[in-house]
Amino acid sequence: MKDFLARISRIGSLPEDDEYIILRKQIMIYQGFAMSLGGVLWGSLALFFGYPVPSLIPYGYVVITALNFVWFSKTENFVLARNVQTIISMFLPFGLQWLLGGFAVSGTVMIWALLALVLSITYQSVRSSIFWLFTYVFMMGISFAFDDYFVTHFGMGVSPFVSKVFHITNIVCVSIIILLLFLYFVTVNAKNIERVKLTYIKLITSEKLAVLGQISAGIAHEVNTPLGAIKSSAEESSKAFGEILMDFMWLTKSLTDSDKDMFVEFIATSNPSTQTLSTVEERQIKKKMRESFEELGIANSRFIAERLVQVGIYEVTPAMEKISKLEHFEKLMMITYNILNQQRSNQTIQLAVDKASRIVKALKTYLHTSNKDQVESINLRNNIETVLTIYHNRLKQGIQVIKNYEEVPDIMGHPDQLNQVWTNLIVNAVQAMDNKGILTIGLKKEDEHIVVSIKDSGKGIPKGIQDKIFDPFFTTKVSGEGSGLGLDIIKRIVDEHAATISFESMEGEGTTFYVKLPINRTAV
Repeated sequence: MKDFLARISRIGSLPEDDEYIILRKQIMIYQGFAMSLGGVLWGSLALFFGYPVPSLIPYGYVVITALNFVWFSKTENFVLARNVQTIISMFLPFGLQWLLGGFAVSGTVMIWALLALVLSITYQSVRSSIFWLFTYVFMMGISFAFDDYFVTHFGMGVSPFVSKVFHITNIVCVSIIILLLFLYFVTVNAKNIERVKLTYIKLITSEKLAVLGQISAGIAHEVNTPLGAIKSSAEESSKAFGEILMDFMWLTKSLTDSDKDMFVEFIATSNPSTQTLSTVEERQIKKKMRESFEELGIANSRFIAERLVQVGIYEVTPAMEKISKLEHFEKLMMITYNILNQQRSNQTIQLAVDKASRIVKALKTYLHTSNKDQVESINLRNNIETVLTIYHNRLKQGIQVIKNYEEVPDIMGHPDQLNQVWTNLIVNAVQAMDNKGILTIGLKKEDEHIVVSIKDSGKGIPKGIQDKIFDPFFTTKVSGEGSGLGLDIIKRIVDEHAATISFESMEGEGTTFYVKLPINRTAV
């Protein structure tokens, strides 16, 4: 039976048919097949009870349906086949009722015409369905108005028992067929909806991976830079540590206790600066320190000044003046350089590790896919910062980022989907500015909503296309640069979060997109 149903369901199918066209064709075929079985049953009952002439109508329905399906399989003309099937499903039951002598004796056989209304959903037009509904009501009105006429002129003396058999047959068969067709439609439609959802998720993932593909070199550079700093600092630290061990052995042997105390005091109060100097500033500080050393009568003042400035000592302190009188002052300054350089290397390693871990964490968060059926608490500031971290290498090459963040509460939603929203909007903004300009990101609370604004200083969106930018596959980018699905996906994500998206744009001045998210998902 399964094989047979599968075979007839493929009648008139085309390779290019999508799921919805296939479903519409299958409903027509299954409706015609089920009603034909009813026609065989009705014709057989009519013959059994001695009414051969009325039996011609249900048998005629079976023959016309078979011919229609054969013709449909040959020509693949769905529109004509559907129209033929709807017409015979609507009018033949009424004809049979009139021929048998009206409502009572026929068992209200006209209810089979309800299957024509079921078939009308395949038109995918409210107007067409309403037309067939009015046709059904009109035919029912005629049947009611002329029922006495049909009884008088066409009555065949059907017994009450046979009328009851007709009634039961009509109600049971039509109810079963409508229920089965409804269940089939709901089941297939649910599968199609699930398939669309999976396709949608794949589209979001592909968009996300497309962005990562565009910025993968930048991410590699962003990770490689701190790794290089860690490697360089580790090598410098290892070298300094070996020298410090030798220097401490020398200190214990060569300095008196009072000299050691003065040196320890100097190290403890040195407080090296972490401020980054410009070339001019560094040159001025070196010159000033060299002059100070020369006043103190210290030899090799240029070399010592250069070394101390490198590790953040920018002035001659009283503690340094004390030890400047010691015989081994230059040696002590080199020990100071190694100690502070070790400290600075450790700080560099820590900063580099923090930067690398921040990038890796952002990448992990960006690639994370949340459960589509469960919402999570989202800190929108962190959510946006994840995208900015991922995109940092591209942004720093010509984009000034201004952040206007206000304190806002967390919201419930899907963080990975919102990541995609900010990514697409930021990428579009950067491209609109040709990678040079000002990107302003705002975050504020507005009544029971949080508004995220992303503004660029680009060329703006021409008025002629502003009403098309959310249409699927619409793009102003050159071939190969954009799929035209970015803003369509954003719109879908925003809708899923019970949010809204809007924009303001002035040609030559730039564009601002606003995403308004409800703090509570029930807010509209």
